[in-house]
Amino acid sequence: MKGIVGFEIEITSIQAAAKMSQNRNDTDYKTIVGELEKSNEQEDVQVAQWMREQRKGLFK
Repeated sequence: MKGIVGFEIEITSIQAAAKMSQNRNDTDYKTIVGELEKSNEQEDVQVAQWMREQRKGLFK
C-alpha cells in the first residue's frame, strides 16, 4: 500500500514515572489515602503509606 512504511526501532532504555494522584488537591489526596488504608489488600496499604510519605505535611 502506498504511504505505509514499516520500520524497526531499537529500545535502549525505559523510563518510568510514578503517577500516584500527585495532581489532586489535598482533600482528594487524603480521601484516596484513607480509602487505600481501609483495604484488606496489603499492597493497597503499602501504596497508602508511600503516598503519605510524599506529602508528609498533609498528614500531621
